[in-house]
Amino acid sequence: MGKKKKDADEEEESGGGKNKIIMAVGGLVVAGLAYNFLLKSDPPPEEMAMVEVEPVEGEIIELPEMVINLEDDEIRYARIAVALVLEEGTLAADFEAESAIAKDIILDTVSSLSAADLRGENRQMVKDGLSVKVREAYGDEKVVRVLITSLVMQ
Repeated sequence: MGKKKKDADEEEESGGGKNKIIMAVGGLVVAGLAYNFLLKSDPPPEEMAMVEVEPVEGEIIELPEMVINLEDDEIRYARIAVALVLEEGTLAADFEAESAIAKDIILDTVSSLSAADLRGENRQMVKDGLSVKVREAYGDEKVVRVLITSLVMQ
């Protein structure tokens, strides 16, 4: 009987310590897996993070007609009428006080163009460029796009 107790004590000293280390490491692994699967939130997939929602179009506000000198060798000007398509929820009546920002951008942009820049297929590129600039000026809010409702050059 004394011999059995002595053998058990020796096993506990030599192998028992190893078992405690293995159990501790195993516990850490299980805790890490539990954290990873249960508590840690996954970052959104790249496809979802890159998706931009197109703003919904709402009211349209017409700006006063402008006469703008063009960037040509000859003295030329354009008489241009522009309308802004506002985002849904942006009221035209409330936006009128802020429309001077859009007029300034349109004046600066169109005055840097020539008559050739405003003809034919180029006109769509001008509208797209104006839309981007005006939308950026309002913090990518309020204005969806710019429409050219009338254009006369002389």
